[in-house]
Amino acid sequence: MTSWHRTCLRALALLSTICLTAVAPPAVLSNARAQVGQAHFLAVAAPFPTVADGLDFDRLKAFWSGDVDALRSLTNNGAAPTLFLTPESREALVALLGPPGADARFLVFAPEALLAAAWDARPASFAVLPFDQLDVRWKLLHVDGINLFDKQADVSRYPLVVSGAPNRDVNKMTVVAMTGVTALVRGTAVMMERKGVLYPGAAIRDWLRTADIAHISNEVSFWAGCPPPRFRSGVVMCSAPRYIELLEDVGTDVVELTGNHLWDYGWRHLNTTLDMYEARGWQYFGGGRNAETALNPATFDLNGNKIAFVGCNWFGVNWATPTRPGSARCGAEDPRSLDLIIPVIRRLRAEGYHVIATLQYAEYYTYAATPQQRRDFAALREAGAAVVSGSQGHHAQGFDVNEKGFLHYGLGNFFFGDQTFSQGTLQTFVDRHVFYDGRYLGVDLRTAFIVDNAQPVPMSAAERAALLRKLFQVSGY
Repeated sequence: MTSWHRTCLRALALLSTICLTAVAPPAVLSNARAQVGQAHFLAVAAPFPTVADGLDFDRLKAFWSGDVDALRSLTNNGAAPTLFLTPESREALVALLGPPGADARFLVFAPEALLAAAWDARPASFAVLPFDQLDVRWKLLHVDGINLFDKQADVSRYPLVVSGAPNRDVNKMTVVAMTGVTALVRGTAVMMERKGVLYPGAAIRDWLRTADIAHISNEVSFWAGCPPPRFRSGVVMCSAPRYIELLEDVGTDVVELTGNHLWDYGWRHLNTTLDMYEARGWQYFGGGRNAETALNPATFDLNGNKIAFVGCNWFGVNWATPTRPGSARCGAEDPRSLDLIIPVIRRLRAEGYHVIATLQYAEYYTYAATPQQRRDFAALREAGAAVVSGSQGHHAQGFDVNEKGFLHYGLGNFFFGDQTFSQGTLQTFVDRHVFYDGRYLGVDLRTAFIVDNAQPVPMSAAERAALLRKLFQVSGY
């Protein structure tokens, strides 16, 4: 039996759950009304482990008219996909595009059954659903290049808009940009000296500046007496204070302190580094001025979404003590226990925060996470973290999603690019997490390749597709 036949049988079995009440066809809105927020936006989405990033509206119209080959590019294996709809979204497409063609491949499910049915049929499935009904198990697809997760998107050109309750108000949306390893040292610092302090961020600065909260995991302290940078200068590291201009330029809002090199030239330089962050109004987490405060979260309440960051160093260096600054311990006695961070996550979740938890884990130079890594990251999600992010990842690693949240085992190097011995050490992610009206809608994965030992540059479509395909494979999808 083919996946198409299995899906059809599932649809028939669930027909009794579908709302059969007549739904008045929604009116198509003018683009002007869509632009001012008086519109109901329909999102096009596919199960999270989908390589394709978007589609052309003309091809969607052709598919709806019965051209089963029009959207083969959406599926990871090139198969003709099936469109999954709710009764509401079917009526909306009829209002926008007219009746479906006789050969149109679509199935209608009750809203609560839509996601599971589409996942059962992957990779040959996609869906149309209201924007505010997305969650992390969907991958939002761009339509005609328009990304509804981008607050700056020109939605006046977005074609899937109908009348109804407004469901995409940027004043209710909070975007958090998470990054991987930053260490403004060695080869990266050499290129900053040659090409300017702002050079590493030039190609991707807007990925952070257009977010509401921009995160940087800076593993190294600033010190006025820091020696001039050199290639291959070892693993005892510091950064010149003027390099903080790069972090200012990309719009940093919160700094993670879970790194392994905060004390390399002495703990006193971490105190002066924290002074620099505080002077700029930046919050920090994952460490602090002493052990008592090291697990204090950084909290934000923006656009009606409460976000809390908490992190710890699982690896075991530069921990804060009762009298000295440093990174936060994950466990009280066993350094590889999570008994200190888990209660903090539970408390923050009980207080209504969307928790973003970070781990400075062991440094694995592999795309696949280890079994222990999977267990530990999952434990933080089970405790209530909506996002668990691997800050240690010098090598890009894979993902896991379920109804409770998103795990990214390693985002890769970010502003630290002189590990050139492996392609995986030069591949990096900026994960842009989108929260809307008190809900976590999902992640917009941005990918870059580090050039010149220093500068992340957006990947080509082919580079990005190859990386996503590899990571979905090692992640078990």
